[in-house]
Amino acid sequence: MIKLIAADMDGTLLNSRRELPPDFGEVVDELHRRGIHFAAASGRQYYNLLNIFAGMEHKIDFICENGAIVFANGKNLGGSKIAHEKLPPLLSAIRKLENPFAIFCGVNSAYIEKDNAEFVRNARMYYERCELVDDLMEAAGRDTICKVALFHPDDAEKNSLPAVKRFETEFLLSVSGKNWIDFMNHGTNKGAAILRLREAIGAGYDETMAFGDFLNDLEMMDECYYSYAMANAHPDLKRRCRFEAPSNDDDGVMRIIREKCLI
Repeated sequence: MIKLIAADMDGTLLNSRRELPPDFGEVVDELHRRGIHFAAASGRQYYNLLNIFAGMEHKIDFICENGAIVFANGKNLGGSKIAHEKLPPLLSAIRKLENPFAIFCGVNSAYIEKDNAEFVRNARMYYERCELVDDLMEAAGRDTICKVALFHPDDAEKNSLPAVKRFETEFLLSVSGKNWIDFMNHGTNKGAAILRLREAIGAGYDETMAFGDFLNDLEMMDECYYSYAMANAHPDLKRRCRFEAPSNDDDGVMRIIREKCLI
């Protein structure tokens, strides 16, 4: 019996218009009635996810910031703080790049220091609380920074990753979307978060199901037997998963849940 279902958001649960499936509320209600936990597993900010799931938040667990913050049964299981001294070298390197922009992701808010229109639009898409500041390091001194996100307007994996790969010894680098690279503490990822959730609710490896579409979902698939890559997923993720679900535009997550868990 499945006890925990985790789904990535963009490219997975949400369609290309970033909309929830029309029957999502109905499915979550039924999962909740049966005692099956549903977790939104995203690189998005906690406050952003609360806004998306307004009115349903008491029925959903949250893996936020690609695993840096985890909520189960409404309780914060704790975050992963990046040591302050690790931030200046990374920020300096990002500032020297031609196009990328940085977001410091804190427990209380996200912080940006450039008001490029496209960057701000994308930042506010994923960060409900997002503060424009003069200096990111000053902001880091008054919050707990759990993730640094790098945005590239064209292709982050192709155009930004080669220039920042030297930080792999200091950070876990995760390509979380076409335009995004995330920097977190080693050991911080969606897979580690799934393990924490499993332990918190008493779900086993073979009682866990997960859905994803991109490289920041790789570790999550290692912590569940029922690992589903969306039809629109990155090829590397498909190779990591046991199963495939219809695409996000075909309501793949809901279709598999109904077929496998609600029959």
